[in-house]
Amino acid sequence: MPITTGQITIASFQNIFREMIREKQAAGIEPTQNNPDDLMERAKAYGVQYKNGSWGWGSNIWHRSEANTEVVASEHELKPYHRQLMLRVLEHIQGRPLIQIDANLGSPGSPAEMHCRLYCDPQYPDIAHRWQQLCFPADPNEKPDAELFFIPQYLQNPPIPGKPETILQVIRFPNHNYTICTGSSYQGEVKKAFLSHWILHCYNRGGTGEHAGLKEFTVKMTDGSEKRVVMGVWGLTGSGKSTHALYIFNEETNPIFRERFGIDFSDIVYDQAIKNDDIIGWFEDKAYGSEQGAWTKTERVGRHQQAIYRAGMSPHALHENTEWDEDGEVSFEGKRFQYHGELNQNARTVLRLEDTGYFDGSVDSTAPPNAMVFISPGYTNDYAWLKINDIDFAAKVLADGRTVGHPAQSKVGVGETKYCSRYCLPFTMGVGNAEHVHRLRDFMLKRANAGDPIEVYQINTTGKIGAKYEWHTMTLDGQEYAVPRAIFQMRHGKKQPAGGTDPAIEETELFLIQVVRGAVEYAPHPLWGEKVLVPTRVPGISQERLAQFNPYTYHTNEEMEMLLEAQVSLSKYYLNQQCPGLDRDIYYAMDF
Repeated sequence: MPITTGQITIASFQNIFREMIREKQAAGIEPTQNNPDDLMERAKAYGVQYKNGSWGWGSNIWHRSEANTEVVASEHELKPYHRQLMLRVLEHIQGRPLIQIDANLGSPGSPAEMHCRLYCDPQYPDIAHRWQQLCFPADPNEKPDAELFFIPQYLQNPPIPGKPETILQVIRFPNHNYTICTGSSYQGEVKKAFLSHWILHCYNRGGTGEHAGLKEFTVKMTDGSEKRVVMGVWGLTGSGKSTHALYIFNEETNPIFRERFGIDFSDIVYDQAIKNDDIIGWFEDKAYGSEQGAWTKTERVGRHQQAIYRAGMSPHALHENTEWDEDGEVSFEGKRFQYHGELNQNARTVLRLEDTGYFDGSVDSTAPPNAMVFISPGYTNDYAWLKINDIDFAAKVLADGRTVGHPAQSKVGVGETKYCSRYCLPFTMGVGNAEHVHRLRDFMLKRANAGDPIEVYQINTTGKIGAKYEWHTMTLDGQEYAVPRAIFQMRHGKKQPAGGTDPAIEETELFLIQVVRGAVEYAPHPLWGEKVLVPTRVPGISQERLAQFNPYTYHTNEEMEMLLEAQVSLSKYYLNQQCPGLDRDIYYAMDF
């Protein structure tokens, strides 16, 4: 008898799948290809080999399917269109074997360790291979903690009610520990699917899963003493998280700082260790990396981004949507490929951390984290850099997840201000964003009360200071909001805000090093006072340049008050949607 949608529940989907496996085995048909070791050889048939020996592949979609994703937490939330896609997936699976890959997220034996099992359509061995290279080995004979059914083919996917022209592609089941992905061969769907389950796993183990990179280094303080810095760098895809979480000072980059800023970091920053690039488990006394590799945006990466460039140019690198130059070598210039009529801005590469030259063999911190950096890019009222002095205010920055749209997120809304709670909204499930924010704030409060506070900074590394803008009226749920919108222009085939200035990568790195070693001087924020500190002196940055990083250089006091009021007002709307239940002290922390 054929399977019907009426038979499908969240639990029965897995049961029907396992019954298919048993029936195939009984008939002598191979149901799954269990952790095959020839995936790379299979994938070469449709890959591109670059001159250095590395390989690359193209995907049919070059960004995540966030708008096409739904989370279904319980049976009563399961709708007919969910069942329709689940049925199509089972029908597709019935006629072919699946590649089964077992791998772990979280280092072996750590509280963050989670066994993942990928079932991938056999036509896409490169995706299975690339994901496996990112993760830790796992025993295929053990029961997995999370499963993913990955079918990149279009399955006559049903539309999502209330979303014109938007089809359902991804369904996550947080309380049943599996996800279904269809209609996209973008590797980010596999990676983020499992990491979504891992974020919940970390919370259930007493920590919180954060969309952040992790690194360690030692700095020489201004008084000559040493300080070990364990730094998390938060940010949404495309905001500069990898750029700064993987930034390295060495013989290639130090001359830049000597020549441009008159600062020699060669004996100020040392013992550098890259720990993780993307999602970390933040626990009370330690941070845990999720993956043993990195899947990093490589568009326009140059030699000054040493760790990414070294690993990206390695023959071990596994590329996605990545160009080649006139000589057939890997190219990160972003001038050849295009996507939906615009130049590609989301080339990606699976990197081996050891190929960065700065991996010490562990993805976990060696000491309690003591520095948090939030990348919240904006165009109108933002400084280049701020120090957050108030814990509730810092929690509000995290809860907001304010950022700007990037092609790596979606081809819609590029450059526009958006709120993505915890910079992690699409990947948070099972428990709300507020629970994660409250737990992280509790960790920060405990450290502060013990006399060992975590330093918190907000940077505007991919935004602008003083960009041109216009006021617009938005209507959200029947309420009107006056919001500033940057004016954009096309430059070199890419959409960019007009006017203003933005800090170079090296300027922001200079600030981050000088600030953790105690060399920066501050003044209270004009409106937020001592909660937020504004840098007034950064050794190496001229006062003229520092003034260019101050939005009050471009706007009057009255104008700045209007801009910040608009930000705070709009942020509350999105907190109500994305972070319900947030503590009042955090919710109102930015009011002035």
